[in-house]
Amino acid sequence: MTEAGTADNFLLFSDVHFDPFYDPSLVKALNASPESAWKGILSSSSLTSYPPYGSDSNYALFESALDSMAATAGNVSTIIYPGDVLSHGFNQDYASLTGDTSQAGVDSFMQKTVEFFVQEVESRFPNATVIMADGNVDSALDETGSQPGDPYLSFTAPIISQAFFKDASDQAAFTAGWSAAGYYAVQPDGPTGLKYIVLNDNLWFPAPYGDPSAGQAELSWFSSQLADAAQNNQQVYVVAHVPLGANAEAVASNYAQTGVVAYTGFLDDNFNNAFASLELQYSSTIAATFFAHTHNDDFRLITSPDYPGAAELARIAPGITSYLGNNPGYQIYSYNTQNDSLLDETTYSLNLQSSAPAWGKEYDYAQTYGQSLATPQDWANVYAGILTNPAALTSYVYNKNVGAMSNNVITAANAPIYQLALAYTTPATFNAAAAGLLSG
Repeated sequence: MTEAGTADNFLLFSDVHFDPFYDPSLVKALNASPESAWKGILSSSSLTSYPPYGSDSNYALFESALDSMAATAGNVSTIIYPGDVLSHGFNQDYASLTGDTSQAGVDSFMQKTVEFFVQEVESRFPNATVIMADGNVDSALDETGSQPGDPYLSFTAPIISQAFFKDASDQAAFTAGWSAAGYYAVQPDGPTGLKYIVLNDNLWFPAPYGDPSAGQAELSWFSSQLADAAQNNQQVYVVAHVPLGANAEAVASNYAQTGVVAYTGFLDDNFNNAFASLELQYSSTIAATFFAHTHNDDFRLITSPDYPGAAELARIAPGITSYLGNNPGYQIYSYNTQNDSLLDETTYSLNLQSSAPAWGKEYDYAQTYGQSLATPQDWANVYAGILTNPAALTSYVYNKNVGAMSNNVITAANAPIYQLALAYTTPATFNAAAAGLLSG
């Protein structure tokens, strides 16, 4: 049990995918103006409605999300943002709407977009430390994440560092790691406080999108950071953009076409397995892991026969954008300040299906599932409920898409695939469980 007075909160939001091209009539003015003028230009748009499902976040959605977060979590000292600031097709939209096909041109516009994003977040949370990961769309070159040498990393490092980190040593650690390859470790509360290890797991994408040599270097760095934390009796939050484990939507799509249930992951299988092994090897050191990318409110329960008794919970953040058919959402977590274990989370959402969409509380985790987030047994109990209790499964399906049930892709036929993806996070364990499911 948590002792009285030892609970605190932090804010988690992700995948804004801010679209500065949403009103094409403003793009030339934005391109010709410094970031400091962008708010005035964007607020003059006649396109004041929220964007439809399948779109990135426009100015109206971004501002309303920030205002809602400031109203519900304005006093938090920490925000976790697991990536994807930029809109999809950024480079192509810039060239099409400005006529400028130069790399220097798109880099400058991209830099101002990040500056605007950062400034708007900081204006609502001036005293918060913001832990940011590199998203797969956050790149000056393509939409598979920043590789070492990507100019996005070098021109965004000083912007993010100065606004989102309050301590000089954290600013230096962030700038050095982010500029080089998009990953870093910081300790906002000092060497005896919680440590954040922030990964660029875009480097672990399957070939040809990932970079195996850079990915291996990052994996070695991750292992050494965990070892140092364990030696120092330090707790860790791991933050990355792309979840480990099966891509349930891809598996379900293949099943619908072929009748075969076979593992397809987001990450390269070897990197995925190594990532899962490190999470379990250091399960007593890692207090929580956070991903994004899918735009869904989801989780992964990491276990393995190779690590009996060890378990790790990875939470997946909903997106602000409705690009993948979800409603926009964000989460406020409570945690135990004595050991940094998660206690509960509350999700807030914007129901775009409503005739008058408004931000409001969607659900409380502990109330919905009857368990806290504090222990492996709690996590296992929630997973067991989703497997066996129809009410728990119904809640999971509703919450996963942040209440956008008209866009729900989970059916009675493919629900077992989504259930498997929650707890079988390597190709071998997933395929073995799938074979047992089908044979049963």
